[in-house]
Amino acid sequence: MLSIPLAGNAGNRLADGGVSAAKTLGIILVAYFSWILSYIWGFNRATILIAVLVLCLLSAGLYWKKKIFPERRVLLINELVFLAGFFFFLLVRVHLPEIYMHEKFMDFAFLNAVIRTSSFPPVDPWFAGGFLDFYYYFGYLSVGALGKLSAVKPALLFNLAIALTFALSFNLFFGIGYNLTHGKIRYGLLTAGSGMLLGNLQGLIEFVSMYVLKEQVSRGYYWSSSRVIPFTINEFPYFTFIHGDLHSHMLTIPFQLLILVFLLSIYFRKNEHSIFENSLAFITFSIALGFLFPSNSWDFPVYFGLTLSVIFAFYFGHYIQKKNFFGSIAGFSGAVILVSVFSFLPYLPFYLSFSPQAAEGFDFVVPELRTTIDKFLILFGLFLFLIFSFLVTRLDSRRKIGFFILLVGVSALFSVIWAIPLLVVLLPMLALSLFLFLGDLPERNSTGFVYLLIATAAFIAILCEVIFLDDPLSGEYARMNTVFKFYIHLWIFLAIAASYSYYELRSFSRGEFGSRGLLKGTSVKKAWTAVLVLLVVSCSFFPVVSTCTRINEMNAEPSLDGMEYMMELDRGDYNAIKWMQENITGSPVVLEAAEDDGGYSYMSRVSANTGLPTVLGWARHERFWGRNHKEVEKRVKDVRSIYSTGDEKKTMELMDKYNVSYVYIGKLERKTYSVKLDKFENETYFEPVYRDTVTIYKLKKGT
Repeated sequence: MLSIPLAGNAGNRLADGGVSAAKTLGIILVAYFSWILSYIWGFNRATILIAVLVLCLLSAGLYWKKKIFPERRVLLINELVFLAGFFFFLLVRVHLPEIYMHEKFMDFAFLNAVIRTSSFPPVDPWFAGGFLDFYYYFGYLSVGALGKLSAVKPALLFNLAIALTFALSFNLFFGIGYNLTHGKIRYGLLTAGSGMLLGNLQGLIEFVSMYVLKEQVSRGYYWSSSRVIPFTINEFPYFTFIHGDLHSHMLTIPFQLLILVFLLSIYFRKNEHSIFENSLAFITFSIALGFLFPSNSWDFPVYFGLTLSVIFAFYFGHYIQKKNFFGSIAGFSGAVILVSVFSFLPYLPFYLSFSPQAAEGFDFVVPELRTTIDKFLILFGLFLFLIFSFLVTRLDSRRKIGFFILLVGVSALFSVIWAIPLLVVLLPMLALSLFLFLGDLPERNSTGFVYLLIATAAFIAILCEVIFLDDPLSGEYARMNTVFKFYIHLWIFLAIAASYSYYELRSFSRGEFGSRGLLKGTSVKKAWTAVLVLLVVSCSFFPVVSTCTRINEMNAEPSLDGMEYMMELDRGDYNAIKWMQENITGSPVVLEAAEDDGGYSYMSRVSANTGLPTVLGWARHERFWGRNHKEVEKRVKDVRSIYSTGDEKKTMELMDKYNVSYVYIGKLERKTYSVKLDKFENETYFEPVYRDTVTIYKLKKGT
């Protein structure tokens, strides 16, 4: 609510006045102000309160000056949509509360590290002495700042954050659909449902495989819907949320949608001299855009490119109206430079400390790893059916239809020559949407913005068939992360475009835009409707079945405490970690068990659940993030030595090497090592600060 005037100022051309963007914008600004002010006062509750106060003052000043506030009806609708999304997924999380398995330990470790830190970058909880200077952590900051301000326990905050992110995303999808259709609620809900609730066609295929043909599936029902293209990951929002890992790509979905809302408002600006309403709108947009890179760096180039396209559209329209070529070029260049600088400059402290080591440029996709048409249709068949139906209806002459058929033929030829099967689908989609986008530039209506989203999606998909980011994954899995990260953008753009396509096609069928060949004739309409219904029903299997099966398989007691599972798994760990959470301040190093292949397991449960740095967490992940492999191996051996050696001198040397303050000895440590306890009972060096089935020793100061 506090940021409604700011959202309204940046989104003043929208039917909802930017209300759907207000909550997400407020979270970004509180996180950003808290982060930047932490360089003066440290990251603490007082700093976050000051950040909230800054937001209040900005909003109050803007309201006082411009009286920006939405209609009561618009505000009520958005609140209901947000609350519906929040309580729906909160109910889901109550039945899936465990912060365990998959990569939840990694996410929880990062979140706890951000909450514990007093300065940035936070320490790396899985590599004592290191920092999160190789990773984008602002998604965790956006959650951690709210949690720290409200004093919510991290184990509750984790699950609340998933429900909150789902609700923010649902609300923003609704806002985009609502604004594209100039205030039609049902199409806002359609867009929200398409973006956040639907699955892909694999959900039906898997359902038939498991429950009709009774075939054995190794990872349960829901998993294969995210692994459609071999050796890649193909997540979409509902999978991401039902899977429940609090990854950066989940946390940034509302941040991406926020940029789309603001870009839509800019796209609607006509007969204006400036692309932004005022300086505050420009700064608001730039901070929101710049927030993407330190939150999930994969998102920034996509949305920066979209921003350049919208700026181009504005100044192309300006040129058509004013016939001032050099003035339009100057305006375009100036806007691009300003947005580039001010989306980067506010985050300069992050970039100065950012040192990613996991990527080494780009490489080309080999033909045998490229996506086949059937797999692409399984992922996006429903959306593509609606989008192509919509695009083809825009071909209102035989000449255009002829050119389109020729284009399909040429695309098929290129797909064979270059061994890129998807060109048959993507080249016609890219060419036709770009052609229509350029034709809309003088008017800049909703359809033009949708054409731009379609063209962007097609371009990204083609790019993924040609190049990939060269990261530590190799061989068959070389392009896994590239497809993983960029296909989420495809889902967002195509879901919005498909929902709007349905809106336009419904208008065509009622004759509001004249006769359109595709939907002309009763039999054609019935056949088209039957296919659409079949696709929608097929894509609805995943959310229904995956939710039921996940809850049934988890079989957890309803709770929001993500640590409660530990009471049954290892009650000693639960009590000891709770004690550490309540009694250890700052970020002292704690020693716990470490293995060379300790990923995706119960290893590192202490550092994950407390955020306290350990000598080595999940070794596989640290290697992937760019840590020296020999150093990782050395740490595994040193941890074993500290626990297993009877040599007090060697123990103290190794503990001093990694600045260890606490030694944790639980069932896992006893199982993993032949622990020599005598040296830890030496009161000259250690004092036991916790005793139960777990013992925690603290290194005495000055030893």
